Amino acid sequence: MESSEVDSSGIAKDDIWRWWQQGRYRYNRDLLLVGIIAWLLVVVAGSGTVRPGDDFAEPFVLIFGPVIYGILANIACTAGPVFDTVFYRGSPRQQLFKAGYIGSVLLTALPGVWAVTAWLWTVVTGKKLA
Repeated sequence: MESSEVDSSGIAKDDIWRWWQQGRYRYNRDLLLVGIIAWLLVVVAGSGTVRPGDDFAEPFVLIFGPVIYGILANIACTAGPVFDTVFYRGSPRQQLFKAGYIGSVLLTALPGVWAVTAWLWTVVTGKKLA
């Protein structure tokens, strides 16, 4: 079956790709917003957990990490329609998009959550991490 062919449900595989692409803007927008917040938390809260002169996160990672992460996140987002067309069931799997979206948002937030947790630990114990 070619990608432009229609199956018994009346939905073409090209339609699945279009459906997934419609969700890409929201995916990128939300990951960017969560990523900016997480990055700021790492810079601000993370700096409060280490002694002066030490880094909570490597500067190289803070500069280039978000760009590399954004590229990898979009590769992962492209995996959705690939799986959806390989395991074609006649319509886009909204649950597959939702699971990937939630997982990506949580993964993006993780560095910020870690920085806040480390900062709270430092406040409670009075001990710096490094």
